[in-house]
Amino acid sequence: MEVFDKAGRATGSLTQGRPTRRPRRCHGPSAPTPGDGAKVTRPQMFRAHVPRPRLSRVLDAALHVPVTLVCGGAGWGKTVLVSTWLDDRPFPVAWLTADRADDDVQSFWSGVVTALRAAGAVPHGDPPEEWHGVRSAARVRALAGGVLRLPTPTVMVIDDLQEFENGEVLRELGTLIDRPWPNLHLILISRSEPALPLYRLRLAGGLREIRVVDLAFTAEEAALLFTRLDLRLDGNDVVALLERTQGWPAGLQMAADFLTAPGGPHRISEFAGDVRPVDEYLTNEVLAELPPRTLRFLLCTSISEQLCGDLADAITLDDDGRRILEELELAGDFVVRLGARPLWFRYHRLLRDVLRHHLALECAPRVPELHGRAARWHLAHGSIHQALGHASAGGDWPLVGRVVVAQAVPLILSSDGAALVRALRGIPAAESATTAELTVCAALLLFDAGDWDAIPERLVAARGLLQGRPEEERTPVETAIRALELGVHGAIGDMPAVVAETTRLLTALSRFGTAEIPAAAQYRAIALTFKGVGLFWLGQTDLAERFLWNASTAARAAGTELVEINAVGHRALLEIMYGSVQEATRLATAALDLAERGGWRSAWQTVAAHLAMTLVHVGRRDLAQAEGALQQGRRALCQEPEAAQQLAWLGCQAELALARGEPSVARAVLAQARRQQGSRIRAPALDRWLLLIESRVDLRTGAYEAVEERYARVGVPTFAERVCQARAAFAVGELSRAEVLLAGSPAPLSETVTTVEAHVLTALIADARRQGLRAAAALAGAFALAEHEGLIAPFVAMAGGRLERLVRRQSLLTYRNTAFVSDVLKAMTATGAGENAAVQAGELSEREREVLSYLPTMLTAGDIAAELGVSINTVKAHLRSIYRKLNVARRREAVTHAREHGLI
Repeated sequence: MEVFDKAGRATGSLTQGRPTRRPRRCHGPSAPTPGDGAKVTRPQMFRAHVPRPRLSRVLDAALHVPVTLVCGGAGWGKTVLVSTWLDDRPFPVAWLTADRADDDVQSFWSGVVTALRAAGAVPHGDPPEEWHGVRSAARVRALAGGVLRLPTPTVMVIDDLQEFENGEVLRELGTLIDRPWPNLHLILISRSEPALPLYRLRLAGGLREIRVVDLAFTAEEAALLFTRLDLRLDGNDVVALLERTQGWPAGLQMAADFLTAPGGPHRISEFAGDVRPVDEYLTNEVLAELPPRTLRFLLCTSISEQLCGDLADAITLDDDGRRILEELELAGDFVVRLGARPLWFRYHRLLRDVLRHHLALECAPRVPELHGRAARWHLAHGSIHQALGHASAGGDWPLVGRVVVAQAVPLILSSDGAALVRALRGIPAAESATTAELTVCAALLLFDAGDWDAIPERLVAARGLLQGRPEEERTPVETAIRALELGVHGAIGDMPAVVAETTRLLTALSRFGTAEIPAAAQYRAIALTFKGVGLFWLGQTDLAERFLWNASTAARAAGTELVEINAVGHRALLEIMYGSVQEATRLATAALDLAERGGWRSAWQTVAAHLAMTLVHVGRRDLAQAEGALQQGRRALCQEPEAAQQLAWLGCQAELALARGEPSVARAVLAQARRQQGSRIRAPALDRWLLLIESRVDLRTGAYEAVEERYARVGVPTFAERVCQARAAFAVGELSRAEVLLAGSPAPLSETVTTVEAHVLTALIADARRQGLRAAAALAGAFALAEHEGLIAPFVAMAGGRLERLVRRQSLLTYRNTAFVSDVLKAMTATGAGENAAVQAGELSEREREVLSYLPTMLTAGDIAAELGVSINTVKAHLRSIYRKLNVARRREAVTHAREHGLI
């Protein structure tokens, strides 16, 4: 059988040689005879059927209007529904099953009258039996006279209404239903939309309709059907069968027969359109009566899961695809219009299985050509995944490579990354080195697997295969190669290389447009984001902020939401470390809201936003929420373990442990971070941030010398590092040095967390110098900024007797910030109790334990300093730290507490 002509158009017939379901007979008009009794009798049900009370209620309510239409394709249970509903109903029921032999006026009206008489609704001879030659209007008036004399309300069912195609029959039936007959309720059952003037009844509220959306079985109905057929399935299996059949009752019946057939067990996944009963049913009940050209259209277009008229035309090389699709939708319910895309359609899954099965059997050599046409159409319309799917299905691997390189490489960093990887895995290994494009595809798979070391070799091979090719072919491949090199540098944490590579990529993109590089906008958004992140971890915060802002704007314009989330998340992380807590909160919330809307809450691009929220909650002492955000970040990090983000996550974990009063846990986490800092990670600002956290741990545990030694080895300290040094100097009594350190210029961005710390420390220094007004002013500045940002952590970090006294005095001096000051005091008090418990577990430093051991003696601070070989100021600093950690005020209390808790 020839299915295509020489031009590639479809010819031939899917059902050539098959019997049709009901061949049309060309008999003359005839009235029903005794042998036609089945036409006026309700059909018998031979199989178990399922009560459907939800639809019975619809039919009950419909009795109050003139007409009910039950419309759906073959096997949707229309006749079964109406027939079972009529069981035990108290009113007369006239049933007429239409036949094509009755498709003339005389036979139709004779059938209607016979059905009414069989139901006992009208007496014999009224209306007259002999209507041959009588005008249409007279026939309708005669029937109306009989109907109006019905003794009781009667239901008239006309089944298989689609068999009537005679225009005169349809006009007379339309005249009958177009006026309300008070004693007659009409139920029309049809496989396709009837050519009747139902729109007037619909508008007037005189029509009730039951369509496929209503006839489709629910999960509960399907489960009951399987139970009645002695098939035991769990809920997941029922849902799987509903998905395969789309609730089609006949399909569910055939699925049950298939699963219980001899030779089993059979799996649900094996039930498809190529199962013989399904094939036979759909071929003979749905396809057999279609015109040959329509049938050929279905056959060719079955390669596509969804269709529009333009795509159908591209596949069939014709120009009436939309008209055929709309006609098929009206003719039955195995072609469905997609609600969200009204110009798009899909075939019922099992029907598409049948069509594809026969396409593969009867014209396999032409299938790749059909897929190629569909792939080129989708590529021209920007449907990348569909283009890849059709190119792969057609075995056109060079086309797959060209599509990936031209438009799909950026998708590896998007929500479509998993779909792209699935398509790439379909490329045969033998094909992966045949072209530069397919070699890039192989490198993309390595990128997805995290095999960074193997990627450069593939990219070198791809460049080699480009030799001698025209520039217009080289340009998209070279761009893809640069993007992959950039991705590798970012994954291993080589930030100088990231910045250098993004500069080269952005320069290259500026020379070309979408004609040369169709995915240029997506590449640009990715490059800007990577450059912003690279500058961030190189410590160039002002430039980083500008690039990340541009990246988020470019990503939004390019429609790459995950790239936008990544850019905005890093802006939030930049803000919480070097800028405003409020702005960090706003940005992180925006990024996570966008991720939530897209279902990407755990995508790796959300890591930075989760970490920013962790630090926000730590700063505000919402430690439970901080833990939640940290764990969300961990789950997202597992999707793509990028080196820099792994270290940043460990830094946030250490910050949270320190906020909980667990410095030993924080030290262990930081030690883990040091072990993970390999030679390939080059992110100096990230390294400095981890050292800053370690310095805060030292401050908490009284290891002040360690802070001084650490920053003696560092070049120019940052604002946060100077404040840390100042805290260490203050702790050992070096007030002047602490003031000098605090007097340095601030960072390029306004570091609110560090600024609040600096204000608090200035207040403590002023108080130590007995400068009450200066201390009050500094503390007022700290509270004003901290309340605006919601910051509590800086006060808790320096909590102690002196600061608590200053805060209480501040609350008496002003009416401003009273509620916030109260919250700060509560947090400081609670933290003091927690730290006391931690000290009982042995959180004093080794040097503090040495000093503590001398306290029960009569030695003075000077004597202890001489014994230990340190200055008296150092001993006094250790004493202050011991008193703070033990929550005591004097030496005797410290000794008593230490003895009670076994510290000495």
